[in-house]
Amino acid sequence: MSLFKKKSVLLSVLCILVISIGAIGYVKGQSNPDQTVYNIVNLPANSITFSEIDKLDAFAELIVIGYAAAEFKDREHVITAFDDGAMQSFHTNTNIKIKQILKKPEDFPSDQKELKIIEPVSLKEDVKYTVNQYVELQKGEPSVLFLMKNTYGDYGLINDNLGKFSLEGLSQSSLPETATAQECSEYEAFRDSVMKKYHLGQDS
Repeated sequence: MSLFKKKSVLLSVLCILVISIGAIGYVKGQSNPDQTVYNIVNLPANSITFSEIDKLDAFAELIVIGYAAAEFKDREHVITAFDDGAMQSFHTNTNIKIKQILKKPEDFPSDQKELKIIEPVSLKEDVKYTVNQYVELQKGEPSVLFLMKNTYGDYGLINDNLGKFSLEGLSQSSLPETATAQECSEYEAFRDSVMKKYHLGQDS
């Protein structure tokens, strides 16, 4: 077989291999529950937001490193309505596993390992409702979480997307797909300040 023919065969094999790998990756992506596509309805809300870590730290009652124990679709989604059927409120009850407590009130147990928190997002069939484009916590992804207790005694995540910072770095789940380059840059800078304040390291 000539050198030219050998090269042609080799290139053909490589092309087939690349296509095969791409197809396998596509199938895996399609079967991954994290890849579920929802119709997103975003509702703006007037909420207290902080752009400096020291102010956020002072405002939050409870700060932990934790992760969601279940996939988003498997969590408890709560949607309430008025008598005429119009939506009144929504949220998701998310069970988290606590890896470390960074700040807590006196009555919060130092050895607590699990907690139900409220996220400003909910799901009904294939429609995901969000507040201020909040992106839900990802299952098994350790994050620094800033929490505040509501009037019912439940802890809720505060500061929208700037109230949770993954230890694994920036990802597609950190911010909404519509986030601008400037918003991504500001989020990254805020995350860096969070990692520095709690001595978690830039590559944690």
